[in-house]
Amino acid sequence: MARAAMPAAGYRRPDRVDPSGLKVSVIGTDGTELGPFDFAAAPAHGQVRTELIAAFVAATGPDGRWRSASSMSQAHSTTLTFLRSLDRLGIDITSMAQFGPEAWWTWRADRESSNRWPGQINIMRVLLKGVPEVGPLTRRALAQRTHKPRSRMYGSYPVAEFDAIRRRAAELVRIAEARISANVAALQEHRRGQGGPEPTVRIGDRALTRGALLEQLQTEGRLTFGSDARRVTRDVAALLGTGDLHPTYALYPTRPELLSVMVLLVCDRGYNLSTLQSLEVPDRASPAGVDADDDPVFVAHLDKPRRGHRRYFTNSFAGAHAHTLQRALTLTEPARVCLAGLGHPTSRLLIAGTSHGVTDHPTRIFVTDGYTRGGSVRRWEQVAALTTDQGEVLRLHFNRLRLSEQVINRKSSQNTDTVSEDVYRRPDALTAHLLQDVILDGQADAVAHAEQTLRMRYTSHLPDLQLPPSTAQEVADGMLDTAVGACLDFTHSPFTADGHACTASFLLCLACPNAVATPAHLPRLLLLADALDNLASVNPVRFDRLYREHRQRLEHLLTTRATEPDRAAARRATTDTDRTTIERLLRRDLDA
Repeated sequence: MARAAMPAAGYRRPDRVDPSGLKVSVIGTDGTELGPFDFAAAPAHGQVRTELIAAFVAATGPDGRWRSASSMSQAHSTTLTFLRSLDRLGIDITSMAQFGPEAWWTWRADRESSNRWPGQINIMRVLLKGVPEVGPLTRRALAQRTHKPRSRMYGSYPVAEFDAIRRRAAELVRIAEARISANVAALQEHRRGQGGPEPTVRIGDRALTRGALLEQLQTEGRLTFGSDARRVTRDVAALLGTGDLHPTYALYPTRPELLSVMVLLVCDRGYNLSTLQSLEVPDRASPAGVDADDDPVFVAHLDKPRRGHRRYFTNSFAGAHAHTLQRALTLTEPARVCLAGLGHPTSRLLIAGTSHGVTDHPTRIFVTDGYTRGGSVRRWEQVAALTTDQGEVLRLHFNRLRLSEQVINRKSSQNTDTVSEDVYRRPDALTAHLLQDVILDGQADAVAHAEQTLRMRYTSHLPDLQLPPSTAQEVADGMLDTAVGACLDFTHSPFTADGHACTASFLLCLACPNAVATPAHLPRLLLLADALDNLASVNPVRFDRLYREHRQRLEHLLTTRATEPDRAAARRATTDTDRTTIERLLRRDLDA
C-alpha cells in the first residue's frame, strides 16, 4: 500500500475567503469544492456583513454545523435575506454588537408573518450564535427555539394514491434498469471483442458501432452530434435502444428516473431530501456467492448533522428494500465510472446524466444534487401520467410522501417513536381512518369497562327497575336518598361487612349495585360533575389520585342513561341545598 503524501514544508490551507472578503469557498466532505457563496449583493451595514461572513465561514468549516451543499446554500440565501431586510424593518445597526433582543424579535416576527415554517429563523439562530459581537441578552433571546407548526398545510396521500405512486416509480426504475443494463452488457462485449459484426451509424465521415458509441459515452459522459444532429440522434437512439430519450441516457438515468429511485427510498424508509442527497454507495453485507444477487443485504451509512453526537448511524437493507438499492446501484454505476475517468471520483449513490445544458457539477454534465430543481418533478408527473379519482394530475410531493410512509406503515423510520407519533402520525387524518377498527374496538372495551364498574342504575321510569312496590314507593318519596342517589339496601354493601351499615364515601354510590338514581337526583349529580371538574383544573395530580375514576363513572351515567331533556330540566331545578350537600360531600363532612 502506497504511503500518503504529506504536504510540503510551509504548506497552509488555502484561504476560504477571496481577497474582496465577500466570496466564500468550502471544501465538502467528499473533497469537492462548494460555492463560491457570494455576499456582495447584500448591503454592508458597516461591519455587520463582515461579521456574518466570518460566522458563515466557521459554520461551514470542518467542525461547523452545515456540511451539506443544500444546508450551505440555504444558510447563504437566508443571510442575504437578513441583510436586505434590516433597513425595511428599521433596524439601524453598524455592528452585530448593536443587534439587541428587540431587533431579533422584530426580524423573527417579520419572518413568521410571511412563512409559517421556521427554517430561516432557525438558520439565523445558528449563525448569530457564532457571531462573537452578539451580546448576552440577545443570546438569551436566540436560545428560545422555534418549533414547527403542528398543523400541516398538507395531509398524507390516500393509501390508493400512495400505492399508485410507488408502483409507477418501480415500473420506471425497472425500465431504466433494463435499458442501462443492456448497454453495459453490450459495452463489455465490445471491450472483450465478443459478438459478430455490429450495425453502424454514420456520424459525419465516420461509421460508429454500438460498442464504439457506448465507449465514447462512457468516456465523455455525453454524446453530442454536429451537423444533421436530428437525424443522427434518431439513428443513434434506435441503435442504443433509448427510444424517445436522447442517446446519452443509454448508460445514465434521466432526472425523472432518478426521482423514481428516490420515491421508492422514501416509500421504503421515509428518507427526507437532504438524506437522499447525501446517500453514498452502501456496503454489501451479504456473502459473495451464488445466491448473493438473489438475496442481497446492504448497509447504508447515514449522516444527519442536526443529531449532534448521534449524527452518524447505519440502516440495513434486505428483501424488497435491498432490491431497490441494488437497482439504484445498477442505474448509477456507469456514471460513477465516468466521473472517475474525468477526474472527479465520487461515492455518491444518486447521479443523473444530462443530454444538454450545463449543471452545477464541475463536469457541467452530471447531476449530483438539487435533484428536484429545474422542473424535474413536473416532468416526472408527465412521464408517470397518474391521476386522482377526480381525474386531476396526481402531484408528487416528497414531504407528503414521507409523511404518508410513516402514517401508512404505522412506524417510525427516521425519527424517534415519540416524534413520529406526535408530529407525523397522530395529527394526520389518515391515521384515524386506518385505525378505525382499533378505535372502535377500544371504544367498545371502554363502554364494557364502564358498564362493569358503573353499578348505579338510572331510570326515569321506576317500574323498569322491577323493585318491590314498597321499595319503589320509598324511592319515589325520597325516603332512601343519599347525597347522590337512593340506596336500596344500606346493610348489604359491597364495601363493608355484610349486615353492617355502609360507611363508604357517598362517591362510591356510583359504583354500588344497591344504588339507583332518578330524574329527582340529577340536580345533585350534575352539580357533583361540575365540582369534580373544578377540582381537576385546580389540582390535576390530586384529582387523578382521588377523583378521576368517580368522574368517569359519573360521566358515563350522565351521557348514556340520562336524556338531554332530563339534564336540562335538572339544571333548572338545582337548589342551594343541593350545592351545600355536594360541597359537604367533597369536604368529607358526610363521611361516617
